[in-house]
Amino acid sequence: MWTREDTGFQWPWLVVALAAAVVVLLVVWLALWRGRRPAAGSASYVAHAGRLRALPRYRTLVRRQVALGACLTLAALVAASGAIVVAGRVQERQTLVQSDRTRDIVLCLDASGSMAEVDRQVLREFRTIVDGLQGERVGLTIWSGAAITIFPLTDDYQYVVDQLYEAEKAFRDGTVISDDYAVFTAGTVVDWDIQSQLGDGLASCVQRFDRRDEDRTRAIVLASDNEPVGTGIYSVPEAAQYAADENVVVHGIAAPRTADRPPAVREFRSAMARTGGTFSLLGDDSSAGAVVRAIDSLEATPIDRPPVVQVFDRPRLGTTLAGIGLAGLALVWAVQGGLALRDRRGGAR
Repeated sequence: MWTREDTGFQWPWLVVALAAAVVVLLVVWLALWRGRRPAAGSASYVAHAGRLRALPRYRTLVRRQVALGACLTLAALVAASGAIVVAGRVQERQTLVQSDRTRDIVLCLDASGSMAEVDRQVLREFRTIVDGLQGERVGLTIWSGAAITIFPLTDDYQYVVDQLYEAEKAFRDGTVISDDYAVFTAGTVVDWDIQSQLGDGLASCVQRFDRRDEDRTRAIVLASDNEPVGTGIYSVPEAAQYAADENVVVHGIAAPRTADRPPAVREFRSAMARTGGTFSLLGDDSSAGAVVRAIDSLEATPIDRPPVVQVFDRPRLGTTLAGIGLAGLALVWAVQGGLALRDRRGGAR
């Protein structure tokens, strides 16, 4: 989570120097304005000037000129202030405190033809599981006779969810004859006589874990109907033992129709139990929740990572002040010009 630490100037000394320069110029200008004297020979002596100054029109013009001068001065100061703020470069410092968990989760999906009509529901279940995770790395591998990685382990959950949505599109028709299905599952079938090999698929997913030298907790969420075609390299018990030897916990989600084949259910359930994982049928109200709770119960060693610090420029305040000041100057000048023009026309009449 990003936390805002502070906001300040990158070059505060420049702000102080420019502000001091503006103050000095203002003081010098005031001193010169107050101390100015009419040049010899340029003075005009007018009798009864007091009566002129007492005229309402004269007083109105003096007040107007004073007001316009004050507005010009204020607008110039605002513009100068904005320029000083921009020059000092306002920056905001933000820190990301990383709290990663040392848990890796591989989503392992049976993409064989017999699973085509339920894989979309499986992927929704996967998204529900991902929504319940916090900080774990997640990857997706699909398989039938061979396994391919859709995306490797990553902690970018937005990317994970986007990819799971894309996977859902591939199975939206629930049939193997759609173009999306053919593209998405390309490479999972090498020999049409060898498909839906649960043992080989599980073993391949175990091999998708990286950082073997780190003390990380590893788990697989395995979805299949355990309806193999042909003979693979690993049997289901052998693959389960391989996962157990690699300290990988496997949670199984079986297709609903797997319940019609009790031996397949017993083999699937027994393999999951061998790794210390859970087993449930797809669509059970608690299937996704049980997997999330089981993953949360796994021990996670905290990772000490240095915080990520980013500095962002925030020029909005300076540019806003400068813009307001310049707009004020333009407005006052326009008003002053308009009044002068009106006065000249009135004098001509």
